[in-house]
Amino acid sequence: MTTFSSRLPIIVFTRPADQPKVEWAEGDRGPGYFQVENDQVAMVRVKNIGNKELAQLVGELVNCKQVISLNLAENRKITDAGLEVLKDLPWLTDLNLGACDITNDGLEHLKALPHLERLSLIFCNRISDEGMRTVGKFRNLEFLDILGCVHITHSGIDRYLPDRVKLHKGRK
Repeated sequence: MTTFSSRLPIIVFTRPADQPKVEWAEGDRGPGYFQVENDQVAMVRVKNIGNKELAQLVGELVNCKQVISLNLAENRKITDAGLEVLKDLPWLTDLNLGACDITNDGLEHLKALPHLERLSLIFCNRISDEGMRTVGKFRNLEFLDILGCVHITHSGIDRYLPDRVKLHKGRK
C-alpha cells in the first residue's frame, strides 16, 4: 500500500492497476492522508490552483508512483512555467490540461513524461500547429483531445501527429 498526504482540496480516484479500461471510481477527498492499495492505480483531480499550488501538489506526489493520472483541467492560473514541475512525475500516463493557460512553449515541459499515453488539451486556445510538432514527438502517446483548440489546423495535425494517435477534436 502506498500512502501520501496533501494539504490541497484534491479528489483521489482509483481503479485496478491491471484493468486500464475500467472507469475511475472516486475514493477520497482532501486535504488529508490517502492510501492506494498495491493492486490499484490512482488519478488526482484538483481545482482552483495556480503554479505555486501545482508545485506543492507535485511535491506531495513525488513518491507515489501509483498516481498515474493528473487532472488539472480548468485551472486557468496554471501557465507554461508551472508545467516544468511535472518532470518530477515521469511515470504519469494520463494528463488533463484542459482550459489551462498554456501555450506551445509549455508543451515542451511534457517531453519529460516518457510514459504519457493520454493528453487532453481541450480549450487550450493558445496552442497551435507548432504545439502539434512537439506533441507528435511523444513516443507513447495514444490519445489526444484538442476540442476547442481553434489554432490547430488539419494540415498541422496531418503533418505532425503519427497515425497511432487517436484524436478527438470535436465536430468539423
